[in-house]
Amino acid sequence: MANHHTPIDYSYLFRSLPGRHIIVDVDDPVFTLIDENEAHARVALTTRENVVGKPFFDVFPDTSEKFKKTGVSDITESFNRVIATGKPDTMDVLKYDIKNSHGDFVERFWQVTHYPLLDEDNSTVIAILQQTEDITEHVKTEERLADTQYQLDEALAIGQIGTWAWDVQGDTVVADKNLARMFGVPVDVAASGISLETFTNAIYSEDRARVVDEIEAAVATGAAFESEYRTISTDGTIRWVIARGRISRNRKGEVVGFPGVVVDISDRKTAEQNLTFLAAASAELASSLDYTRTLHNLAHMIVREIADWCSVDILDDNGKLKQIALTHKDQSAVAWVKQLQKQQGEDRYNEDSAIGKVLATGQSEYYPYITPETPTDRSEDSRIIEKLKISSVVIAPLIVREKTVGTITFVSTEQKHHYTKSDLAMFEDLAKRISLTMTNTHFIEETRRQVVELDRLRIQLQAANEALETRVKRRTAQLEVTNLNLQRSNQELQDFAYVASHDLQEPLRKIQAFGTILQDEYAETLGEGGDYLVRMRSAAARMSTLIEDLLAFSRVTTHAKEHAEIDLTTIIGEVLEDLEARIGDTHGTVSVGKLPKIHADPMQMRQLFQNLIGNALKFHRPDIPPNVIIESTIIKPTSNSNGTYEIRVSDNGVGFDEKYLDRIFAVFQRLHGRDSYEGTGIGLAVCRKIVERHNGEITATSTPGKGSTFIIRLPIKKQEKQAAKGVPS
Repeated sequence: MANHHTPIDYSYLFRSLPGRHIIVDVDDPVFTLIDENEAHARVALTTRENVVGKPFFDVFPDTSEKFKKTGVSDITESFNRVIATGKPDTMDVLKYDIKNSHGDFVERFWQVTHYPLLDEDNSTVIAILQQTEDITEHVKTEERLADTQYQLDEALAIGQIGTWAWDVQGDTVVADKNLARMFGVPVDVAASGISLETFTNAIYSEDRARVVDEIEAAVATGAAFESEYRTISTDGTIRWVIARGRISRNRKGEVVGFPGVVVDISDRKTAEQNLTFLAAASAELASSLDYTRTLHNLAHMIVREIADWCSVDILDDNGKLKQIALTHKDQSAVAWVKQLQKQQGEDRYNEDSAIGKVLATGQSEYYPYITPETPTDRSEDSRIIEKLKISSVVIAPLIVREKTVGTITFVSTEQKHHYTKSDLAMFEDLAKRISLTMTNTHFIEETRRQVVELDRLRIQLQAANEALETRVKRRTAQLEVTNLNLQRSNQELQDFAYVASHDLQEPLRKIQAFGTILQDEYAETLGEGGDYLVRMRSAAARMSTLIEDLLAFSRVTTHAKEHAEIDLTTIIGEVLEDLEARIGDTHGTVSVGKLPKIHADPMQMRQLFQNLIGNALKFHRPDIPPNVIIESTIIKPTSNSNGTYEIRVSDNGVGFDEKYLDRIFAVFQRLHGRDSYEGTGIGLAVCRKIVERHNGEITATSTPGKGSTFIIRLPIKKQEKQAAKGVPS
């Protein structure tokens, strides 16, 4: 039987490959797309039918910054390299964002490799296969690792921490840049690894043997290593450090490693030394009231501990600067110092000199780096300064009672030691302590002179206190009388309220009762007298309403209740229930917005909104249903208040002329005739009194024929501030 083979469709195989691939035509300068497999199409959100036959960059435009700036495409260059060499070309990581299923661009990074597709002779590239691998997660992981490493390096640098790893068996120490700088070793050398001896040679000679013994003990015993010591770099800089480490072993138990850290504690050590010196200086300053001798002793302490040269200069009674103390670590140099000062003469203290500036401004002069050319142009001065080896200077003011009375000068003559800002702060602290001692010395003498004066003032004060006490007693008696009168007035007001509510109302009730009987039983026989009867009953009803309104007005004060937290939305809801019949009769609507919770008298708040909403329903235009809107806002807090609630009650009623604004809140004031609108003219007066009792204010705006808006402003109390956050502002 013959063996027949069916030709294999390699295009189907290509399209089924799991990797993302496309094929481009190299004979075409625009690199026309020949094919795209399914995996690539799924990621690119394309279809083979829509991309095949189109130029590569029409389908996948180059969005790189390089192409935008130069017009040169890395992809095109990679294509050309494959064409020229006939070999695969892997590009650098390519950032190319793609759209997701929602149409939004998503950041992606790709590893792109271009493979040549050769002709039958394997001599000519006829097409290029592009393979893309999504390495976004890998790139982002590397970025996160780089960020973490950067943050760690920054943290170590800020904390002045260096790290090392000692290969004990190979005697190689690898250290980071921070430790290399502390030990004065080149960074690249430390990173590549050097012997332990090279590092220990950078330890200060007086500490070196001890530290080496401690390292050997840690290796021998396995104990944790911790040691404080000094290092000295090649430029002579001395640092204090604390080192910590521990050994590591292999599976056999052999010591193979010794990692650890070193922390620069120079600032801490300097601070400790400064505090110790300042404590000793304070003790010396407190030892005697003879500040001249004390300053001389202190200058010697300064030279022993913190400076190579110290000078104290004080203004005398004639305003001339007098040198109280001058010390130098090398006593033979004192003569050179005095010669320099003699040559400078009066110029040493003029306004252009360093000491002169300190005397004039009361501020320190700080010269961290001094050369022979720095302080003066005179060659002789420069020669002496060079002889004295001055490298750094601080001149601090001595201030007594806010007046600069002298200076203290600190000089370093070590070329490797320059005063830092920390040194400046310590010198200024010492100068302040000296100033305080000088001030106290003056105060002691002045205090003695003031003792007699204080006794005299004490006697005067006692007499004044007695007179004041008499005045206070007199004023207290007056206040007691006033309080009694006020209580009597309040009682009389309450008595009136009782009379009004009982005695005055009783005759009116009888008039109304008998009037009702006459109306019901004799209306037909009264004739024209019936009209008089109606008028009588109406007058009695108005009088009763007037008395009730007057009582309401007086109760704002006499029947006030404790303030409590109330919800204005609830209060107004109750008011609307009471006014339900009137709202229905007028076909009106009342809209209530977001209202706050406040601390207030609940009954008075109900009376306030009962009056305002009732008026809005009452004073509506004929044939136009009333529409009432109640809303609130917050006026922002100021330095003097916690803010203010502003509550507005607006209507579409008859309105009023704003020239009558002051009248409408007065008792018995009416802007409309009784025949048109009922009422006594007391309701708004009650409203004003209620608002004022709550430390607020009430006003109104209006346009005749269009409506009115009554505006109530109530201060926000401290306990209401949190709740006020939910109210519009």
